[in-house]
Amino acid sequence: MFLLQMSGVPGSGKTTLAKEIARTVGAVRLDHDVVKTGLLEAGIAVEQSGPASYEVLYALARDALGDGSCVIVDSPCFWPRILDEGQTMAREHGAAYKYIECRTGDLALVDSRLRSRKRLRSQRLSIDQPPVDLQATPGEAERFARAAEGMQRPASDYLVLDTSAPISEYLPTALAYLRALEC
Repeated sequence: MFLLQMSGVPGSGKTTLAKEIARTVGAVRLDHDVVKTGLLEAGIAVEQSGPASYEVLYALARDALGDGSCVIVDSPCFWPRILDEGQTMAREHGAAYKYIECRTGDLALVDSRLRSRKRLRSQRLSIDQPPVDLQATPGEAERFARAAEGMQRPASDYLVLDTSAPISEYLPTALAYLRALEC
């Protein structure tokens, strides 16, 4: 059993990879954007929706781990608490903690992905346009470009993938990283 923490900036390919891994190994995938969008649609203020969405995500992850399921937490890993909570949940349930960071150095590709995807309310419109509930501020694209530098990472045993290629090129590496673990 494992808890896989996905990581990477919006548009880096986290959800695409998480969906394929979940489908292939039979893991439960918990998507932060789905939870946050649900809270926003229920009328929770944008300032409260972020922290609340992580609490819901953690409760769902603990429940699934308690049932003996492998869990994929599909969210950026910008804050130390996200990393700490994932590691703590895995330890509490006797699950292996795994971490995959999706990186795409080509900002034009990331921007194209953000602009062309079927977007949830909580998701960015582009590298220079935040989600619809937030106002763009000067320097938005520059802050986005630096966001990957602020990713929280475990001290060891993590995988970084270049997700600018087609998924067929990096999915085998991700599965090999998880291969010895069973769901």
